[in-house]
Amino acid sequence: MKKYLLLALFYFCGLSAFSQINLQDSTVQTIAYWDLNEKNTYQFLMESFEIAGNDTTTNSSISYKVDMSIVDSTETGYEFVWKYYDFEFEINREDSLYYEFSKKMLSISSGSKVQIKTNEYGVFQEVTNWEEIQSFYKSASDTLKSMFSNIPQINAVIDQTFGIYMTKNSIESQSILDVYQFLNFHGASYKLGEEVSATIKTNNVLGKDRLERNITVLLDEIFAEDNDYRIISYSEADPDQLKAELKLVFEKMLPNASEPEIQNLMDQTGDLTNTIENVSIIHGWGWPIYSREERITSSAQKTKVEVRTLELL
Repeated sequence: MKKYLLLALFYFCGLSAFSQINLQDSTVQTIAYWDLNEKNTYQFLMESFEIAGNDTTTNSSISYKVDMSIVDSTETGYEFVWKYYDFEFEINREDSLYYEFSKKMLSISSGSKVQIKTNEYGVFQEVTNWEEIQSFYKSASDTLKSMFSNIPQINAVIDQTFGIYMTKNSIESQSILDVYQFLNFHGASYKLGEEVSATIKTNNVLGKDRLERNITVLLDEIFAEDNDYRIISYSEADPDQLKAELKLVFEKMLPNASEPEIQNLMDQTGDLTNTIENVSIIHGWGWPIYSREERITSSAQKTKVEVRTLELL
């Protein structure tokens, strides 16, 4: 309904029908103008690799599709369902067991759904069906353990893999990074060519708003004829805070470990860095058309690179 309200304003008040892009002052607002029952399909590709020294140790890719459907639209916000399907998986490891496990895990994940609540601008608020997700992946975990019951060590791998789906916080902080990428720029105004910097708080495995990130955003180009624009963001986690949070993670994972043992793990890890760069093209109605996000996490032992792209089909 918000879309039709804008069109009415265009006819009766002479306003631009594409009011998120203001050519007079070269600004844009990234706001969700989505209609109830509106649906779009996105193709995702997730590529990742690890580098230890001069060697690439692991290289894998996962592609999948998402149907995004608007199931509620009010003056105060939206709810949408994010449905996953058509998973495909490639990996360069010569490990048939790992390949079969990953293939089974993705086949079970096909058809899974995440329901997201945003505010009226499209800014993420919460996952509303987290208990359903928890139940879905608990069942998936039990299924995989049954399939690989003759390999005892696989249980630990399964528990670690599906641990991100067991609590509301872990689901919201670890398992929906593609949703955060989709909504990355929503809720703010940007001026062409003007860099904006800020410090924001983000979630991690230990809880909400625990990690500070320094972020810079740039509206790079406006394509008025297509009613869309390209926008870029770059963020970096505070390295000292990152290290302090990692120590808490080690202490939680290894409750019986002594302080020297924890410190030994920290010494092996060394300095930490974590950066995220996002380049997106967004339509005037608030639908990302294309987005590429690169996440790089480095320690003394290795560097992990994850590149996720989404494209509107």
